[in-house]
Parts: sequence; structure tokens; C-alpha cells
Amino acid sequence: MKKTKKIEDRRLKTEDRVQRNSRGVLLPIALFLIIIGVLIALAYARNSIYHNHVTLWADITKRSPTKRRAHENYGQALSTVAASEARLTERRQLLDKALGEFQTVLALPDDGSVPLRDLYREIGVVYFRLERYDDAITAWQTGLRSAPNDPSLLNNLSVVMMQTNRYDEAARYAKTALAGAPSMPQALNTMGQVYLIKKDYEKAAQYFLRALEVEPDVPQRYWNAALALEQTGKYDLALHYANQYAAMEPSERAYGYLEHLKQVMGR
Repeated sequence: MKKTKKIEDRRLKTEDRVQRNSRGVLLPIALFLIIIGVLIALAYARNSIYHNHVTLWADITKRSPTKRRAHENYGQALSTVAASEARLTERRQLLDKALGEFQTVLALPDDGSVPLRDLYREIGVVYFRLERYDDAITAWQTGLRSAPNDPSLLNNLSVVMMQTNRYDEAARYAKTALAGAPSMPQALNTMGQVYLIKKDYEKAAQYFLRALEVEPDVPQRYWNAALALEQTGKYDLALHYANQYAAMEPSERAYGYLEHLKQVMGR
């Protein structure tokens, strides 16, 4: 009986030791898992900051509030997001916030990180998206004082002049842009739009096709080319570019225009 009890006591002690040893092993494992969990949570929080450019630059401006480049990049990110925002109120809020960031850049001491040409280009873009066209013109003309004959600023001015029905000025700015950058696809397209509005369809088609040669991955230019070519009576070419547009941007508008061209051609 005593022997049996000793064996039983030994067994209990052994089992007790195993349990203690298990706890000793489980404790560091548990701590390890907690640490891993904390690290994952921190990584997730950091990833949420870098989820897009807006949150990225918002975080950077908080950590570097006196850096002009950070505020400029944050404003540009806000403006870019606003361009694809369908809800009018949210869109305006984003653009107003972007404008505030650019005004912060202007208020900070110039550290050479943000050229005025770039800053006023972005300010003008925000005003344009807010449909404040006179303010956009003022911003881009101010930028030109820092960088005379900058093709991008000149092209922007051409676009806003078209928007305000000032077609001769639009043509002048587009031509000046192309004088400095003959292969600039944006300016070529703008020049084509000016001629399209002026109903000089031959020249319009030439500029649209040149823009496509330089940068062939912009769907709207295929549409523009098709419209201009149709007006010149070159229906086969118009159909060709309309088909390319429809392949890149399938829509009722695209298919409707294809049907229109086929009816005109008697197909």
C-alpha cells in the first residue's frame, strides 16, 4: 500500500512538474505572441497611413510642419483625389483643403524645395477644378513670371482660355507652348481642340494625330481625331479611330458614335 502510494505520489509530482514546465514554456510563447500581435497592430497602423498619397503626406506634414515640399505634395495629392470625387461637397472640401496647403507653402520661408513655377501651377489647377477660372489664369500667369515660356503653364492657360470662350488667346498660348516644346502631346491636343472649335477640321485632325503619335495611350484623343476626320469626309479613318476609342473606353457614347459613322457610310 505504501509502495503504491509512493508510486502515486511520484506520478503526481511528475505530472505537477510537467505542468509547471509547460507553464514555463507557454509563458514565453504567450509573451512572444503578444509582442507579435503588437508589432502587427503597429504595422497595420503604419500601413493605414501609407494607404494612399493623401494619408501619407498628411502624416508627413504633421511630423514636418515647416517643410514646404511636404505641404506642396499633400496639396497636390488632395487635388488629385478631388478630380475623381463624384460628390460635389466632398470634392470642394478636398480642393479647399488643397488650396490651404499651397497657401501654407507660400507662408513658410523659402527653402528652395518648391519652385514657384510648380507651386503656382498646382494652385491654378485647384482654381480650375473649382471653376474659378479668373483665379486660375492669375495663378498660371504668376507662375510664368518665375518661368517664362514654361510649356505646361502656357498649355494650361490655353485650356482655360478655351473654357472661357477666348479662342484667339487660347491659340496664342498653345502656339507659344509648342514653340518651346514641339512634341508636347498636351499642347498638340489643345491646338487641335482650338481648331476643332474654329471649324478648321483639317488642321484639327493633324494636331490630334500628332498628339497620338507622341502619346498613344490617351483615349479622348482618339475620340477627338475621329470627330475631326469625320468632318473632313475621311469616314474610314474616322471609323478606325472611333473603334480604337471604343476599345479603350467602351460606353454607350462610343457605340452610338460607331453606329452613326456606319450609317453615314451606308454600312
